[in-house]
Amino acid sequence: MKPLPAPDSSNSASCSSLGIEELSDDKPARALLMMVAAHFCFSLMLFFIKSAQKLQLSINAQLPPGSIPLATFGTWESVLFRSFPMTLICICIIARRKAAGHAHRRLEKRDLQWLITRGVVGAISMACFFYGTLHIPLALSSLFANSSVFLIGILAHFLLKERLTPERILFALGGLAGVALVLGTGVLPEYFSSSHATSIAANSASNQQHVRTAGQPLDYLISFISGVLSAIAYFSVRKMKSVPSNTIILSLSASGVLLALLAGVFLEPLHIPKDPGVLALLCLSSLPAILAQYLMTWSFQSAEAGFVALGQYSGPVFAALIGTVAFAERLTPLQWLGASLAIVFGVMMPLVDERSAQGRLLARPQRVVQALKERIRSR
Repeated sequence: MKPLPAPDSSNSASCSSLGIEELSDDKPARALLMMVAAHFCFSLMLFFIKSAQKLQLSINAQLPPGSIPLATFGTWESVLFRSFPMTLICICIIARRKAAGHAHRRLEKRDLQWLITRGVVGAISMACFFYGTLHIPLALSSLFANSSVFLIGILAHFLLKERLTPERILFALGGLAGVALVLGTGVLPEYFSSSHATSIAANSASNQQHVRTAGQPLDYLISFISGVLSAIAYFSVRKMKSVPSNTIILSLSASGVLLALLAGVFLEPLHIPKDPGVLALLCLSSLPAILAQYLMTWSFQSAEAGFVALGQYSGPVFAALIGTVAFAERLTPLQWLGASLAIVFGVMMPLVDERSAQGRLLARPQRVVQALKERIRSR
């Protein structure tokens, strides 16, 4: 699918006078590929973080009896390790461009408000996402984080004036039903007696032992909140099409550093891993995260939010593969059913919308001719 060409001013004026919708200058195909690449990078980040957690627990388990275990890192440490390097990179890039004499547009008050919203809401969403990564299976954590696609599909009509079709409503509700089913297996386990996912891990005495059920009700709920907050953050990105990507990413990373430090002061002290292996894995997790953040920001600035969200559901697929192969995580049938519904409806929703858009594009010349004929007849 080729990106739609941008209309020139004369054609735009002609179409507008005839009551015809203007063509978009977005690049949907490129934006979709960037979104898929971004979620592959995010999956690599999850792999490094989960590996660091497993290594830390393994080290503590091998300590002699009576030894004091090493303090384990948690949510805010993960946020800090992801946000701090990204903040330094953004500052260096912005400073270098300024020193090179590149023109820097002064931010308007409206842009500044959206930047603050993007930073604060995005950082809290990031914290909820990392919490889920450390407490429930990777596939479910990624699914909840990307459930924002259904909220985006509907709210884009009211906040961004993007088209809302009956198909989009149907698929959004179907996808939310799948997410609700997965959420129910964790929040209401008494109604889903066999729904808790389990992990199979090596044991010091035996390599064939089932570990405790993964995740508590609060773990699932916090992870789900990350998707709701992500929808708000993504809309703010779409509202800032004229703001440089580095500035937008800096707002998120700087907010993440600030919130992590505040959490370390007022909630719980931050624990920087002392083991070099754990520390190295956490540092490595920041590299694909930085690339993923740039790819995702460019993607949402390049095409309609509802269509770009199609690529988000590559994230749960990548996460499920990593969780199954690397960490032996297992989901129950109900969780597989809910995740499958969410992914299928999440993929179908923007596909149907894009097919409708292509149909309108092909019908545009006929509509112009018909409008001209009607105008001639009226005269």
